Amino acid sequence: MNNNSKTGQGVRNIIFIIIAAAVLIILLSTAPFLISGKVDAVPVSFYFEQNTHPDHTGYHTSDFSVMSLNIGHGRGGGFHQMTQGRKKITSNADYISEIVMKEDITITALQEVDGPGLWNGGLDLIEHLAESSGYAHGIWTKNVDIPALSYGTAVLSSLPYSTAESFTFRARPVVLPKGFTLGVFRVSETDDRHVCVVSVHLDPIFSLMRRKQADAIIEKLAAYDYPVIIAGDFNCGWRTGSAVQYLAEKLNLQAWEPESKKYPTRLPGKRRLDWILISDEMEFVHYETLPYILSDHSAVRADIRFKEQQVY
Repeated sequence: MNNNSKTGQGVRNIIFIIIAAAVLIILLSTAPFLISGKVDAVPVSFYFEQNTHPDHTGYHTSDFSVMSLNIGHGRGGGFHQMTQGRKKITSNADYISEIVMKEDITITALQEVDGPGLWNGGLDLIEHLAESSGYAHGIWTKNVDIPALSYGTAVLSSLPYSTAESFTFRARPVVLPKGFTLGVFRVSETDDRHVCVVSVHLDPIFSLMRRKQADAIIEKLAAYDYPVIIAGDFNCGWRTGSAVQYLAEKLNLQAWEPESKKYPTRLPGKRRLDWILISDEMEFVHYETLPYILSDHSAVRADIRFKEQQVY
């Protein structure tokens, strides 16, 4: 074997070692995603009850409305929240509140909503949204809590809640943790009807991880004997085996026209990642993707009513 052949073989060996090392690193990094879907119960990070804004009417006699929105840390239509600054993020939050009141939303499920942090100039975004939108009740889960950065899922409501719980999917390499906020809300004052509302944010990368997270949600909801609404950023569309379809099947939940292409939520593009699922005891009266640019996700709005005069 001549020197050139030896050199070529040596180069190939080095390349093979580099590729093998890269594959090993990837496997070690992603393995936790593939083998674990555990969820930790964490303290509720922020909850409140305050005076109702006059634009929020509180109890609804029949229909009530639910909105889901990934607010993208208050970036609005901008590229990234780091480029916005506190003043602009505050303005974006005020616009979200304006739309919430304009649409007369009874319950709003939020994702990627921040506490004070480095990129928003110390703005307590969840508290600002709670006050400016005029909601009387709210729950926030700090799914991410690291130096200079905290954010997670939330539920804001004009209806009172009797239960508030927070859950975070355990942190994994590469991706910051997601989770969900759960509240049991009293929908009707006259017949003491309640509904369990979940604001959820699932893993953005691995479909198998989303399925495991869905299993964790199912397990937690087993403790509640109430009709369920799950709203949020599922990071997947409606297809066989997807987390959103899996949750709907296992919990006997309905989705509005699940195979329709008319309700894209991820901007720009045509992907439908944000959903509102409801128990069979309820029905959709109206469903739409709202036209406002509030973040890199469109808000989803559903008008809902109970099918029968049952008490939960």
